[in-house]
Amino acid sequence: MSSEVEKIVEFRIRRFDPEQKRHYMSTFKVPVRKGMTLLDALMYIKENLDETLAFRHSCRMGICGSCGIMVNGKPMLACYTQVLHLNSDSLLIEPLQNMPVIKDLVVDLEPFFSTYDKIKMVLIKPEEKLKTPGEFIQVPAELKKFWDLTLCTKCSICYSVCPAAIDEKFLAPSALSTNYRFISDSRDEGFDERLKAVTEGVWLCTSCNSCTLFCPKEVDSSSSVIEERSLMVETGEIPRTVKDVLTSVMRYHNPMGTHPSKRMDWAQGLNVKTYPTVSKADVLYFVCCLTAYDPRNQEIARSMASILNRLGVDFATLGAEEWCCGDHILRLGEKGLFELLAEHNVEMFGKFEAGKIVTLSPHCYNTFRNDPPYSDAGLNVQHYTQLLAEAIQNGTLKPSKPINKRVAYHDPCFLGKRNEIYEAPRQILEAISGLELVEMKRTRENSFCCGGGAGRIWTEEAAPEKRPCVNRVKEALDLGVELIATACPFCVSTLEDAVKVLEVEDKIAVKDIAELIKQTL
Repeated sequence: MSSEVEKIVEFRIRRFDPEQKRHYMSTFKVPVRKGMTLLDALMYIKENLDETLAFRHSCRMGICGSCGIMVNGKPMLACYTQVLHLNSDSLLIEPLQNMPVIKDLVVDLEPFFSTYDKIKMVLIKPEEKLKTPGEFIQVPAELKKFWDLTLCTKCSICYSVCPAAIDEKFLAPSALSTNYRFISDSRDEGFDERLKAVTEGVWLCTSCNSCTLFCPKEVDSSSSVIEERSLMVETGEIPRTVKDVLTSVMRYHNPMGTHPSKRMDWAQGLNVKTYPTVSKADVLYFVCCLTAYDPRNQEIARSMASILNRLGVDFATLGAEEWCCGDHILRLGEKGLFELLAEHNVEMFGKFEAGKIVTLSPHCYNTFRNDPPYSDAGLNVQHYTQLLAEAIQNGTLKPSKPINKRVAYHDPCFLGKRNEIYEAPRQILEAISGLELVEMKRTRENSFCCGGGAGRIWTEEAAPEKRPCVNRVKEALDLGVELIATACPFCVSTLEDAVKVLEVEDKIAVKDIAELIKQTL
């Protein structure tokens, strides 16, 4: 570490006194040198400014995983992160979430470690084979399947940011990925036992991607969960609610269980061209199943169509030939059905000549961009907020009527965490006169999932207090906002359900940004 002080950084540390059972804030000015880590700074505070400050640390090399903390709303290892790399003059330091605080930055890790009690942490072998000595050889190609999964240091960061962890039935991303590592190991013969261990909890995962996004060792726990679900689908060991969703998609090409002939009912009275009447347009408007069939969300589809008409955009839809994008189906583990849906849609994209595809749902946008065969097709795809933000910037879209409300924006996971689209929705909201935009406590990449991803919107059976959407609406209520704005029909549905569960319809409402823009024109 350099001896020369580069800058003075303010450390605001949220603390807990167990004797008085009170939370309070302490502020310290720390002289930061090149190479100084967060852990170095905490030790400086303890040694020079306040010896009572409590925090965990051990190896100082990112191996033990003990020094996890929240920094400006993001979880990270204190020994892994250099202060200067955070590019901030003021840092808010807090204990990790989802676990009880013991003192200051020290949390009780028992809830996290208890998730491992339900899986075997050793290779499973039949007893008769254990008694028979013999040499076992595994080739590197087989080992490669789970190399990255062995990097887990049990730092609990994935658990601290997991929305499903508010329900004790969930095993936590690290336990599920560890279980999958053993499944992938050809030496392990406990396939049935391992799947049985995760049968209930694995369906609570929303595929928000927080675990993978924040893992200091870059373990892809989110994909491990999908792989475990896929194995369960193959064996048929899936809940009735999941079976119902998959059956609806197989029969009707949508998870809503509605006949495809009704897919364009949302567009009645609007000037919306459809395939095969037209097979060419500047924009192919991909509506999404939820906004096409669900009465509440149809208003979002209508709002966007009205906006496109007002902008003079030449657009059309695939009509009944628009099948479910398959994102939720893939995250539920039904890879074969996803491929069937994707192949049909890719074929239709080839038949329809369009400059670009614009989606309402971040889930459609994400799968078109990132999941084969969509990603192999070289599609030019935009989320609608990107299109509207561009229109505002170039002056073709001018919101005129004011919305005099205090509004919090909720970042959808599949728009933000998976595709880093944070600014476009905010630029649209900031262009609306009278609207006061307020940031949620957990925002942008640290946004708290609404709980509707990976099919959970249709399979939710948890008690209200264990639903992420209820947790999220409570956070918005604490901010004193009148409206939650978002840019995803699934977020709209789950958050509105939470508003009803909490019986706060008179205090707060939920709207999609497309609905708000239509209101201003």
